[in-house]
Amino acid sequence: MATSIAGAYPVRTPEGNMPMVHWAVLDATPGNLKAMGEIGARTVAPQTAKESGTYALYGGIDVTNPDRMRLLEIYESYEAYRIHSTSEAFQQYREERFPILKSLKILEANGIALEQKAEGVATKVVMCRYEVMPDKLAEYQRLATSEAVRSVREEDGVMGMFVTAEHDNPNIIHTMELYRDQESYSAYKSSNKYREFDDLTKQMFVHANTVDNLATSIPLSSKGLHISQS
Repeated sequence: MATSIAGAYPVRTPEGNMPMVHWAVLDATPGNLKAMGEIGARTVAPQTAKESGTYALYGGIDVTNPDRMRLLEIYESYEAYRIHSTSEAFQQYREERFPILKSLKILEANGIALEQKAEGVATKVVMCRYEVMPDKLAEYQRLATSEAVRSVREEDGVMGMFVTAEHDNPNIIHTMELYRDQESYSAYKSSNKYREFDDLTKQMFVHANTVDNLATSIPLSSKGLHISQS
């Protein structure tokens, strides 16, 4: 029998509700994504650390397009996002990145499952986009939530599982998977529990696409971890 790992929690508001989530896709002008990240680290990152309502900003750089970053942003509420996006630090970040920002797309989403360990560092990031058959959506959401909870609690190297649905197209699912390292990712994908989940859900998809990301270092945020493990 699998042992539950201490310190694994859902991300929730203090009231126990699902927080606000959206995705940001940033394209830098060729060769300038690193410079954009350095601007963010110098300007907006220190302010974000002080914002109690900004729970997490997790991202990855596309292996096949190193000028593209996808961010999953998690906020306590729309008001918390407003405070973040109108801060002086964020305005400075926007101004300085403007010459090297090629495009920016914000995708509004709803959280289905937002699960992570309370602490640790992820170096492997995988993102997926699924188009689920509408008549299979409720069952997919149930299975995906169960697997997100199980994997973060039972698999030592699974650092976070985030499952979201597009606000305007709820059968379009976007996920982010965080792993301690490549070995943890490989171990999870070859596990019997994951294979059972995959066998049950892959028949529900009209389309499925996976985006691998460059190796990174993402310290897990402890914000939003308000509900004790059951």
